[in-house]
Amino acid sequence: MRTMRLTLPVARWFSWWQDLPTASPRKAALLSGTLLGLAFPPVSLPWLLWAAWPLLWNSRLRYRHLYGALLLWNLVGCYWLLLTTLSAPDLQEGLLSLVAGAAAILTNPLLMLLPFWAWRTLSRRLGQEPSPWLFIPLWALFEYLHFRWELTWSWLTLGFAWSEWPFWGAMVRLVGPVGLSAWTLIGVAMVSPGLPVGGRWSRFIAGLVWIGGLPALAHIDWLQRSVDAPRTVWALQPNIDPYAKFSELPPDSQVKIVERLLPWAPPQGSLIVGPETAIPLPVSLDHPRQEPWLRPFWRYVERHKVNLLLGVTGYRYFPPGSRLPASARPMPEGGGYELYNAALLLRPDTFFVHIKARLVPFVERAPYLEVFTFLRSWQIDLGGAFGHLGKPDTQQALSLYPDDLPVAVAVCYESIFAHDLRRRLPPKPALLAILTNDGWWKESSGYWQHYRYGQLVAQGLGVPAVRSANTGVSACLTAEGQPLSALPYDTRGSLSAVLVPQAPATPYHRWGESGLLLLGIFALGLWTRSLRYRRSSRLSTR
Repeated sequence: MRTMRLTLPVARWFSWWQDLPTASPRKAALLSGTLLGLAFPPVSLPWLLWAAWPLLWNSRLRYRHLYGALLLWNLVGCYWLLLTTLSAPDLQEGLLSLVAGAAAILTNPLLMLLPFWAWRTLSRRLGQEPSPWLFIPLWALFEYLHFRWELTWSWLTLGFAWSEWPFWGAMVRLVGPVGLSAWTLIGVAMVSPGLPVGGRWSRFIAGLVWIGGLPALAHIDWLQRSVDAPRTVWALQPNIDPYAKFSELPPDSQVKIVERLLPWAPPQGSLIVGPETAIPLPVSLDHPRQEPWLRPFWRYVERHKVNLLLGVTGYRYFPPGSRLPASARPMPEGGGYELYNAALLLRPDTFFVHIKARLVPFVERAPYLEVFTFLRSWQIDLGGAFGHLGKPDTQQALSLYPDDLPVAVAVCYESIFAHDLRRRLPPKPALLAILTNDGWWKESSGYWQHYRYGQLVAQGLGVPAVRSANTGVSACLTAEGQPLSALPYDTRGSLSAVLVPQAPATPYHRWGESGLLLLGIFALGLWTRSLRYRRSSRLSTR
């Protein structure tokens, strides 16, 4: 009787919660959307996903209510996209920024509806009740593809909810960010009541093993790590207002601020990292030694024998008769030039260039500009080099002086694309450098989420990282994604740490999305088993 008294209220509560979409769909949409938003940084309560997803898995929830839940999720998690309008230089630009942020928040839930539509449609054609086990691989496929097209906005990838929980976030070392999403949904399905797979207690125990046991295994170093000699790294944080950077503060003043942040006597071979667009005016990527804005930095590098990695707006010139890329600007006398969001690695003996490939849709480049040429006039001006930016043909790690130690570079938005960085990192000791200017959204959730997501990616790749953010947070991270030192938001200064370059020896770096594929197969296997369970239950009741 005691057992009944303890379990009956819990069972009744779960039953009421699962029936809520039928009894009150608006309330279910409001609750699930809010819980999903609060699961992400800065609140960071991913356990709320266990309450939110059973509501969304109720097939009686209509699409308009489902869209409302997903819209609220996007609004709570990414409200900061609307904040650019507060610092716009004029009313027209403010309205344009407001419309742009609102469009992203309104459109992304429509894309999120696609796996729900595919799930319900496929279940109906198979003559089956929609099962969460079938939904999980469809959602994982959606996140996988959403990362890889040019209209990508993968900020709310479920796996990122664990970025402030390193014990569970370590699963990213095995399966990557999208695999972390699939692992989360499988855990939710395992412990949710009413799912016809196994008994109540067997599902509960399996869920505990899944949620606690697998992350513990993820902390084991399955692959042998190789390390290199320790390297001193520095991160510069100029703390220049992003809006003033391109319209008010003179470029020479900005260059002097960055100069003053350079360490006085860095050890030979050190890596010093400045933020995205540290040099506010376009510089030649082909002849950077001839650029006046870069001369003091060249002198510094040659005097101290160090490596200086700076974010720049770069350009390349195409002579008359050249075939111009879709994003190039033609010149009256023939030929043209193309602008890039880039990073320059200045060494005592040479230089290397990294060009940002993952460009923010419509802010930095219209998606598929080569095909939809009419989009050349569609863009949001947030300052800097206005117009569509160019993309690189390939990307690879840059080599540091004097021993050619590889450093993989991620400029701003690129830092959440673990699969791109994975391909860029060679299987030998290396470092990761993140350069960003994410202060457009002031002291909001935006900059903090970006910082935390970068930590999770560094943990998944298993390499130490140095992060230079114009307004913060700048940090030096271990191979486990934990900060050795950090500068808070809205602070001018620099920080340093000694990092030990490590080979990216995580299973995710070695085998990529293989872990995600295994999780998808596992979910489909449980779905098949649930179909047999239902069929046998029907036969036994006849």
